[in-house]
Amino acid sequence: MICIVISMQDIASMNIAKFLLSMERWKEKDGIYLNDGKMLYFIEDIHIYHDNVDKEVENLGYSPNTIIFASRHASIAKKRTLSIHAIGNFSKAEYGGKDTTLVPCNPLLMRDALQLLKEKGLEEYETCYEATHHGPYLEKPCFFIEVGSTEKEWKDERACRAIAETILEMEERQHEIAIGIGGGHYAPRFTDMALEKDIAFGHIAAKYAVPYLNEEMLKKMIEATPGCKKVYFHGEHKEIKEMLKRIDVEINE
Repeated sequence: MICIVISMQDIASMNIAKFLLSMERWKEKDGIYLNDGKMLYFIEDIHIYHDNVDKEVENLGYSPNTIIFASRHASIAKKRTLSIHAIGNFSKAEYGGKDTTLVPCNPLLMRDALQLLKEKGLEEYETCYEATHHGPYLEKPCFFIEVGSTEKEWKDERACRAIAETILEMEERQHEIAIGIGGGHYAPRFTDMALEKDIAFGHIAAKYAVPYLNEEMLKKMIEATPGCKKVYFHGEHKEIKEMLKRIDVEINE
C-alpha cells in the first residue's frame, strides 16, 4: 500500500488531493480515503515537521510500504519545477527531521515518477530530482513529489493534475539503483542520467552537502537507498572516492 500524505496548510498539496479524489473512486473511512492499494491521509500541519507519520498511520490499522508527500516547493530563485527527492539531513536539522539522519527512500518509484512527470509535457517546468534535504523523520521508505516554486505554480491546475496523475500511474519498474554526490541542488546530471541511462537515484548529496560527508554518512546514504550498489559523481570529490573504496559499492564517474 502507498500512503499519500496531504497537508491542509499546503496549497499545492490540497490541489493535488483535489485531482486525486476526482480521478478515482475512493472509499472514505474516518477521514482516510482508500482506493486500490493507495490511501490519502490528511494532516493539519506542514509535512516537513510531521514526524512519525508512518507510525501514526499504522496505529490506525494500515501498513503502507511507501509514504509519498505531495507538496509545494519554495525557492528564492522562483524556479518552475516538478521535482522529486529523498529526505533527511546531512548536518543540522534546520527544517524538520533529525540531525545527520537520512530516511529510507523508494528509488524505483522515484525514478518512475520522474519519467512520468517528464512525459506530461509541461515544458515551462523543469522536471528534476532535488538533493536530499529537510524532514520529517520517519522509518518507512518515502519521498517528496513537489510543484514549485511560488503561489502561482502551487495553484496551477495543469501542474497539480500532472503530479496527481503521476502518483496514480507510477510503478516499481526495475532499474540500476544508485546514489549521487555533487552538483547543484536540482541535480541536473543525475536527472539526465536517470532519464537517459535507466538509473534510479535515491539519496543525492549536492555540492553544498559534501563537507558533511564522512564514511558513516556515506554508509547511511547507501543503506537508506534500498538496492543501491553504485555511486555516481558530479565533480571530482577525490576525498569522498577514497572513503568509498572502504565501502562495498561500485564507484562511477
